[in-house]
Amino acid sequence: MNCTRSSGRNRHLTLIAILFSTFANAFNVNNEVLEYWEPSSCKYDEYFDTVSLSCSRCNASKNLAPAANRLRCVCDRFSRTIGFENGNPLCTTCDLNMTVTADGGDCILRANATCKCSTNQIKLDRNINGVLLDTVLCVTCVQGTYPSPDCSKCLPCDSREYSGHVNCVCPSATHIRLRNYCLHKDDVADWPDIRNTYLMKFRSESVDSYYLRSELQVTVHLCKKKDRIACEHLSNICALTLYSDGIACMFFMHTPMAPVWLFYNKQNTVEIMNNTKISERYSLKKGDNSSTLDFTIARFALNGEFLSMGRPTLPCQLLRNVRFGVNFNKKCRTTAAELLNAQIELLSPYLVFKEDNKSFIHALPVIVKSADQNIKEVLRQQLVRKFFLVDNVSGFKALPIFMNSRFMKASEISVLRYMKSLTILVNVQSGKDHGKIFAPLLIVEYDELTYQGFLDNSDVVIDYKVTFILKDNDIDYNVEITIGVLTGVALIFSSIRAWNYSKWNYNGNLSIAVLLWFLIYAMGAIGNMITFVCISVCVYLFVFYKGQTVPYILLPDEDSEKRIQTYITIAFSFKIIEMMGFVYQHWGLSIFFIDWEQPRTIHNESKYDSPHTSLRKLYANRFPRGEGKSSRITSDLIASKRKRRSRKTDRKPSPSETSKSSSIEKYTPDFSSVCSLARSPLQETNEHSYVHNFPISVWRTYFVANEWCKLQTRRKINVALQSIYTLCILQIFDLESWMLAVPESTVVDKFSEADNSFTLRYAICTFVYAFVYFAQWLIRVTFYERYIRNRLQKFVDLCSVANISVFVLAHNYYGFYIHGRSVHGFADTDLPTLISDLRKEEDNLCAHRGLVPGTTDQTFIVSLTQSFKSLYDQLMRQKDNGSIGNLKGSNSPSKSWKQLSETRSKVRLFLMQFLDHYSENEDYIIKEQHILEKICDILFVNAKDKSVFYIDNNYSFNKVILYGNEWLLATFEITVFAFFLAMYNSYIFACVTTVLVSQLFLIAIRCNIKRNLCNKSLLDKRFLM
Repeated sequence: MNCTRSSGRNRHLTLIAILFSTFANAFNVNNEVLEYWEPSSCKYDEYFDTVSLSCSRCNASKNLAPAANRLRCVCDRFSRTIGFENGNPLCTTCDLNMTVTADGGDCILRANATCKCSTNQIKLDRNINGVLLDTVLCVTCVQGTYPSPDCSKCLPCDSREYSGHVNCVCPSATHIRLRNYCLHKDDVADWPDIRNTYLMKFRSESVDSYYLRSELQVTVHLCKKKDRIACEHLSNICALTLYSDGIACMFFMHTPMAPVWLFYNKQNTVEIMNNTKISERYSLKKGDNSSTLDFTIARFALNGEFLSMGRPTLPCQLLRNVRFGVNFNKKCRTTAAELLNAQIELLSPYLVFKEDNKSFIHALPVIVKSADQNIKEVLRQQLVRKFFLVDNVSGFKALPIFMNSRFMKASEISVLRYMKSLTILVNVQSGKDHGKIFAPLLIVEYDELTYQGFLDNSDVVIDYKVTFILKDNDIDYNVEITIGVLTGVALIFSSIRAWNYSKWNYNGNLSIAVLLWFLIYAMGAIGNMITFVCISVCVYLFVFYKGQTVPYILLPDEDSEKRIQTYITIAFSFKIIEMMGFVYQHWGLSIFFIDWEQPRTIHNESKYDSPHTSLRKLYANRFPRGEGKSSRITSDLIASKRKRRSRKTDRKPSPSETSKSSSIEKYTPDFSSVCSLARSPLQETNEHSYVHNFPISVWRTYFVANEWCKLQTRRKINVALQSIYTLCILQIFDLESWMLAVPESTVVDKFSEADNSFTLRYAICTFVYAFVYFAQWLIRVTFYERYIRNRLQKFVDLCSVANISVFVLAHNYYGFYIHGRSVHGFADTDLPTLISDLRKEEDNLCAHRGLVPGTTDQTFIVSLTQSFKSLYDQLMRQKDNGSIGNLKGSNSPSKSWKQLSETRSKVRLFLMQFLDHYSENEDYIIKEQHILEKICDILFVNAKDKSVFYIDNNYSFNKVILYGNEWLLATFEITVFAFFLAMYNSYIFACVTTVLVSQLFLIAIRCNIKRNLCNKSLLDKRFLM
């Protein structure tokens, strides 16, 4: 049954379209460009043609004159209408003693009185011969006639406007009454009188519209009778349905034959969007006559009556003061009550332009956008000619009256449709036609309010946008290509870093960890590339957009800006992952402090020191003058020690001794000095020993370790000052005015109605932030470190003075060595001796500080063998496995401390012997790096038989502290700043958040420094600051 009804409806619609095509060609309406005329500019003998939007002369030779509303020609006051031709009446002149009747169809005498009789009567105040009657005479109109508006005549019922009078009988056998019209049944026999014909389809529900039931059928009938106002009315109904595939719109689908131009030919959409009929050249210079787009609209009442033609007087200043080349975004608010009480009007947009001192208007296409459509889908939609602001008519339901087949109007509206957003899309021509534009496109999106919204009187927001797009300037495509190319470069760079990682940790073997770190390196590099491209593009647009008067570059549209926000979000995510990897590597850092200090031998009888002995006498007794000092310089001491050690190694152990000793046990130290720390002075007096090894002080090691902890989190720039400087520059120099989306290069009024451009704001803020960053870094590197303080050199000097070397393993087989062995032999000395030793170094009276005698090279990049790393790890694991023999005491903390001390002494002894080339199984060579190794930060050759120490004069050990990772931190913080700026459009919030995020990572690193230092350096954290 439903299929039958649907097929019947389709046959009815087809029949209506065929009947309509027989008369539609009488209307010639599809003219895109017309000479512009103001309706008020028409002369006394002209009328304003609402189709051609121009003034047309009424042919006086055919007895035509403008109507009272000056929108059409009618017969003059001396002529009557006998028919119609091409939309204009055919007139014939009345006799000299006659005048035209009220209906214009006959010639009679003129009436002057106003009717005060009943509704079925006319008033006569004069006789037929013109003689004044004594009283007003009311004459009843006979059947088939009805009173004229001025009640002077009885008009026949076949008149169109007033054929619904009670006197006008509509015979039910042959006619049907629609509203006030009596129509022949043959004229409406093909009408599909079913519910679907009158349905208004809203998103929330489908409404059986009372307005469509009362107006649609009669409007269609009158439009078929070539009534132009009825056809305008029908086109308005089609617009209210949002150009759905219904009866109202079928009359206008066939564009060449349509009585009213409502649809563009869909096959010509590309040509319409790219037509160049607008010949005026526009300028970006403010104040020029051609700097503003002059929009005008034709307003129509819902019933099809033409209201006006002129500059828009719409809410929110829609289509007013649209400046060329300036993107605009505005939101205005209204209420549901105001929309419900608003007057419904249909609008046809035009653009006024000048050519040869004449004004022309260009019809502008309109697209009705759905909520779920993107811009590409929208541009494939049907182009139409009309839009409306509010529809508060068609949402009233038609309620059936059960006593008969008639309907009544619901008391409350069910759904109200209103314009949610209006976007003006202007394509600007490029090349030699710069300054010219294609026809602007109006994109309209509608939303709905339900009955509950009216009860709540909900607030309604209307979004108004103006977007200019420069043709053949596809910034999105260029950005994608650039990011693609740089991503390839980033992957190559990441592959090199991953290869380095595999050599430093797995001797070049591929593993899952290597692949994982390749992804992390790739994410960091790609994040840097994306951030660089986004900032560069925005800065490029800012530089070339500001100050131009001819539009060579325009700001990107909202979709392009959202794409940049997406890119920077991806970059931010990648950089977060890279920073997490950096923190993880930092937590696994292995460091050991090698104390070169040797115990001092004191040849003196031990004496008991009374508690009453003075401090001067106490130390005079313990250190007799002249004893306990060595007259030989450090180089002699080192040479003699090496000779003694070589003689010891010449002695071959017995087979039993060889079988009992292992590679690890060789580094078991003598703990007599350690045990001596627990002895009391009384015990010392009881021991009649004349030789005493004074213990080595551990405070130098802890002092260097504490300085290393401080150095770990030192940076070349201050993040807090970075944000403060950025905010000061942006505020003091009033750079916010430069963020306005206007092309002026000079600072404009910041209270201008122009909105801030995301692109300009992003360009200015990120550029200032990066500039301040670079300025801080440049001052630090070129001035502060050179003339005031170099923290890295100070730390190396401290190690030399403290007689402590630092051995750092950043990876399994890769690390750094800081040679801090004192050239003076001992560091535990008084201040005068220390100053004297430093003066000797200044005067070149002692050996140099370098690892190799006669050199000053103290910092090295270390490439270790697998055997060295294996032995080192075995020694370090002894602090946990309890393999060391039990010492005195059963207390667990004491036992743990002794294990830690013994392990630390073993590792120290192993490293000292290794560095002195005294180790039997492990040795190293010293060499220079190749120039390519220095540039690419790679090592081409793995250490196999011997470890390799590469001479380093650039303090490369800063790679394991924040000081040497400033590029990573800088790119991360700039990305964080750019991300929060793009997301929240506030540079103040971006600065504050960048400081917080940076401090969060700094806290994560700082919390692990002491723990890692205690585990890897075997120090007690209680003595770390």
